[in-house]
Amino acid sequence: MFNYLFRKITGKKSKKELKDEIFFGKISNNYQKINKIFEKLIKKSIFEFYSIREKCKDLLDTNYKLGLKHLEKGNLSDAKIRFTIIMKFWPEFQDAYYQKAYILMLENKPHKAKEVIDKLIFKNPDKLDQKFTPLIEQIESSLQSLQNNE
Repeated sequence: MFNYLFRKITGKKSKKELKDEIFFGKISNNYQKINKIFEKLIKKSIFEFYSIREKCKDLLDTNYKLGLKHLEKGNLSDAKIRFTIIMKFWPEFQDAYYQKAYILMLENKPHKAKEVIDKLIFKNPDKLDQKFTPLIEQIESSLQSLQNNE
């Protein structure tokens, strides 16, 4: 009891108190280091999120232009993939349907081209672009010819 009172009066600490102080000091330092690491990771994640979001803004335009380039070069399957991606993620973008149906007509697949156009008409019955009319007529004509040949 006397040692305890003497340490309190003089401000000296016992061996156990010194060990505890060192131990808790290490815990505090480790906590601060981990906290700094998490802060850096969170800042980096936020930066990457905004960076990816900015890049995604141009995905529609990029895929459409790539599809047209492939179509221009005669890479029909690559072009079709690009337009299919657009149809999947931007179903309101009518030009992708037009281009895919056009490619299917080039591949002599009027039934599949009609399916693509029907899908577009189903999704946008009131807002169909007038440029589709000649393609729709061509598809219908091809289907009629196929029926007449059977």
